[in-house]
Amino acid sequence: MNHDDVDFTASAELEPYSGGSTGMSNDLECQTRSCYGVVLWFETGFTSRFCKEMPVVLSTSPYTPKTHWSQTILTFREPIAMASGKPSGDRLAAIGTEACPAIKIQLRVSIARAVEHRSIDISLETVGIGSDGRKCKWPVQIFNLH
Repeated sequence: MNHDDVDFTASAELEPYSGGSTGMSNDLECQTRSCYGVVLWFETGFTSRFCKEMPVVLSTSPYTPKTHWSQTILTFREPIAMASGKPSGDRLAAIGTEACPAIKIQLRVSIARAVEHRSIDISLETVGIGSDGRKCKWPVQIFNLH
């Protein structure tokens, strides 16, 4: 890994889990849920360049065996209400509230080396999208990890 590889920006989109095709009614699929934040983790491949005999992937995913590394939780300043399907929200209410839940959340995460050795700064930009296409953008949050 080069020194400059630490600094990067990534985008992601969150949608509420609808439970797939389990035969649930539309009322259950439109149930409002709260999203409190996001979890970050990394995977690093030690591949043929350095580990020809035995390539391996180091993962800190919550779905893999534990390591001494861990996941990072970035919490929103306040929970964002979300609903799958096409909820009938109040057109005057703010996106991401119980009255007008978001159908998706767009995230932009930027990571940069901090001044302090072995620390990183993370910025999180959050936009909620309503079922009618309206958007709500929350203030950027800054996190510092040591």
